[in-house]
Amino acid sequence: MNPVRALHLPAYAGFFAGQFHKMLAYRTRYVTGIVSYLVYVTTYYYLWRAVFLNREPGSAIAGFSLDQMVTYVAIGWIARSAYFNNVDRELAELVQNGTIAVALSRPVSLQGTIVASALGEGLFRFCFFTLPIGVVIFLLFPVALPASLLHAVAFVVSCVLSLIVLTHVNFLVGMCAFPLKNIDGVMRAKHYLIEILSGLLLPVSLFPGWLQTLSAWLPFQAISFVPSSIWLGTPRGGIRWLGATPGELVVRGLAVQVAWVVALVLVSAWVWRRATRRLTVQGG
Repeated sequence: MNPVRALHLPAYAGFFAGQFHKMLAYRTRYVTGIVSYLVYVTTYYYLWRAVFLNREPGSAIAGFSLDQMVTYVAIGWIARSAYFNNVDRELAELVQNGTIAVALSRPVSLQGTIVASALGEGLFRFCFFTLPIGVVIFLLFPVALPASLLHAVAFVVSCVLSLIVLTHVNFLVGMCAFPLKNIDGVMRAKHYLIEILSGLLLPVSLFPGWLQTLSAWLPFQAISFVPSSIWLGTPRGGIRWLGATPGELVVRGLAVQVAWVVALVLVSAWVWRRATRRLTVQGG
């Protein structure tokens, strides 16, 4: 990211506010989205109830009791409703219709404007999507409260870091549109890869050992597994820190996310510089 362009903080604040106001035009979509997320949580709730039905009371699967599994699933989807975005699709559309040229002519970093817009969308989602979903889910399902006030605060911070990690993963996927033009297949593969390896659909501790090790070296656990584990109070599988106290687990979980944020910001800036050296624009 160009350091001179990065200093235009008021401009980035404008993109942040502009994206928030833009999302207000799509309120109906979020009403249907709330219903969709409730369907997801309901499906997994009854699925795990069926799995635990014939097991002894109080038994656990991969370290999760039924109540912990329900909490893990519910919190994972609640958090996703806040950090989700379509940066890759939006960036691909800029390349395909030629308006990427306009973005390049601005005196601010495109990478910075995308992050600012994603944060603005995240704030909107939190206010009008996550909070209603959370209230309804807590009323309908036996979701446990966070392990402590520290874990609650850390969970919020972790969700913000999840948003930044996902935004840069999506940014890198969107950059594939420069050489490929059409990246629908790439985006679809990324979508399923994140949902599986992030621990959203299944806790990482249910993965085979080799897959747990592989996912620990990828940024995906920093998107869903870390915030859900912070809420519960301890990670189960995936990123393991044996002998650590609950407070140390929070610090180390956030440290993993910060490390991935720094790495992805630097990689995204490098890829952006390389891609814009040889750019062909479609449309106009």
